Amino acid sequence: MSEQLGLREVVAMGVGGLIGGGIFAVLGVAAEIAGNAAFLAYLFAGGIAMASGYSYARLTAHLDEEGGSFTFIEHYTGNENVAGLVGWTLIVGYVGTMAMYAFAFGSFAADLLVGTSGTWLREALSAGIVVVFTGINLLGVRESGESQDILVYVKVTILLAFGLVGLWTIFVGHRAQPFVGGIFSKGVIAPIVGIGAIFVSFEGFQLLSYEYTDIEGGVDTMEKGIYLSIAISTVIYVLVAFVTTTVLSPEQILQSKETVLAVAASMLFADPLIQRVAFVLVAIAAMFSTTSAINATLFGTARLAHKVASEDALPQLFSFRNKNGVPTWSLVIIAGLTTIFTALGTLEEITSFASIAFALIFGTVNYICLRDADIDRSPVIPGIGLVGTVAFFPLILWHYLRTQPTMLYYVGGIFLAIVVLELIYSERRRLESSLAFGLRNR
Repeated sequence: MSEQLGLREVVAMGVGGLIGGGIFAVLGVAAEIAGNAAFLAYLFAGGIAMASGYSYARLTAHLDEEGGSFTFIEHYTGNENVAGLVGWTLIVGYVGTMAMYAFAFGSFAADLLVGTSGTWLREALSAGIVVVFTGINLLGVRESGESQDILVYVKVTILLAFGLVGLWTIFVGHRAQPFVGGIFSKGVIAPIVGIGAIFVSFEGFQLLSYEYTDIEGGVDTMEKGIYLSIAISTVIYVLVAFVTTTVLSPEQILQSKETVLAVAASMLFADPLIQRVAFVLVAIAAMFSTTSAINATLFGTARLAHKVASEDALPQLFSFRNKNGVPTWSLVIIAGLTTIFTALGTLEEITSFASIAFALIFGTVNYICLRDADIDRSPVIPGIGLVGTVAFFPLILWHYLRTQPTMLYYVGGIFLAIVVLELIYSERRRLESSLAFGLRNR
């Protein structure tokens, strides 16, 4: 059996990385910011992600090298420190994102098991699921891809069923009225502001560019996988956001927190028994969704860390591979950090950092693709991606400054810590190089 991923596994990996805990944990924030227009925030963000995916695919084909954003920026800037900062930023962002996924999984699982998510069981389940998928990834590429197929098919089926039943309830059963108070009840620019809060939900596709040699058909299959996974995920996001904000008020969404979709699913039916079945089914979809996202993100992030270490921007420990070609220590260290973050319980700051960090990186990648005329690309598409990220980035900063100024302090602190880590590591690297050169010339 081939040890490479086919298009089916690539799409599953992409959808798994895109539709993770974000739709369950961030939808309430989007509804608070954009109101009835939350579905437009997801639609616009999907368009920006598609344009960015095009830039990633075209740059990967042009350079013919794995590593995604890190490789692009290293190649075009020629600055090791800048590339190193990008590498550290991406890895920390992914760790925080996986911690959010694990937190959401633990919350749903604990709620189903004991009726509440505020127990030690949530922490144990969150840590346990990270350990399980670390083990699966250590087995090899094919095992990771096949497990992803099963997880993604189940969650996509349940989420699509939720959306279609919701549409029937709204437009045929007339049990809910769409757009009460108007589509733009929070203002015309509210959906654009909302993009910044949900953008972490669209970062998963870039995982596919980190090591496309694991993909059968290379760049061509990777590019198809990127476009298909973004399109499928955007349709599901828009459908779920529309149904949820129609069935529940923004206040109900915020009160429900991580279990918002399960609550919305139960509201689609009148019979108490069917309500409970709907709640359980969507809770199961949430668990499948978050686990597939953990699997896909672990797969991609470990390979990103291996690439960064191979370029000497991370300690060489991260570059070790086992006999199956799996970057063992990268995987174990990243999983360990994820477990620590998810056990802490408060992940809002680091997921906000991830949204801002990915917006900056996507914007930079679109800019590179737009500027280099030697790339086989249309300048219009990366231009759309660049304008999209530039448009919402200052708006989300303004939103946090107005509503949660301490959030920006935390985000700034994380960025500062990354800069310090890179400076310390690069200085040590220079000292070691100087020492080695001196020893050779004695």
